[in-house]
Amino acid sequence: MRRRWPAAPPPSWRGVGIVHGRSVLAAGLGITVELIDLLRYPAGVELRLALTAYGHAAQQARYETRPLTDPGDPSPRWSFLRTHVRAGDLTGEADPYQAPILSTGTTRLIDFRTTPRYWIDGIPAPVSLMVTVEWARIGLAATSSTIEIGPVPHALP
Repeated sequence: MRRRWPAAPPPSWRGVGIVHGRSVLAAGLGITVELIDLLRYPAGVELRLALTAYGHAAQQARYETRPLTDPGDPSPRWSFLRTHVRAGDLTGEADPYQAPILSTGTTRLIDFRTTPRYWIDGIPAPVSLMVTVEWARIGLAATSSTIEIGPVPHALP
């Protein structure tokens, strides 16, 4: 079954707990994508990522995410970090439900950073998520990682 994951959990849902902590999902020349954490809710999971780019990759990322308001710009298109999720027989593109936070030049070492969050509906625990991240226009080839979602040990019934 192919689907597009819904936009967001209702604000009244409280998280059951963190079921996966920080880990690197992809790394390339000047680019790193990390899983910040994965939060379990009764109706799904929230996937939090962070993409950090340096040097040429950061310059390209800034160009790709620039405002498209210049009428003299001959290339009125942009790109972004694509995240594809597979859970069992469900697969689809993940839509960020909170606008990614973009920052540039925050330190001498970080040139570009975005922290998208994704909502994935109806995922039972335990399950394996196959997460594929890609941003070809800045040099990040499609890279897949498996994330195991187990039960939350401190969850209340």
